[in-house]
Amino acid sequence: MTLSLTDPVPTAEMGEPESSSAAAVAAFLGRCVFGVLSGRIPPEAVRGHLTGQALSSLLAIRLREARSPDCRLRSVHACPITRSRVEACVLVGAHRVRALVLRAEWTAGRWSCTRLSLV
Repeated sequence: MTLSLTDPVPTAEMGEPESSSAAAVAAFLGRCVFGVLSGRIPPEAVRGHLTGQALSSLLAIRLREARSPDCRLRSVHACPITRSRVEACVLVGAHRVRALVLRAEWTAGRWSCTRLSLV
């Protein structure tokens, strides 16, 4: 399944842990991360959804292929760890597919990406 970025700036807020599926949380944050990597979303637009450490990790990732028009967010795989934590794998790419792993946590009344790494 290929997910598209029809709305380049994700704006929807995810609800509280009881009302948000792990897949929905991971897909939302995955679109935010991929949008920055692809240059379609400025980092400032997603700052509220990533902790400082996760944003630093995102800005340090060098994935040249992500800026190609053929590069897509391919799929998102999520696993709820607790009611307020989700771990996910986001697959991105065109010719070569790469995986980004992230952790989402419900803190201060919102879902935030607290860890991010390119595998």
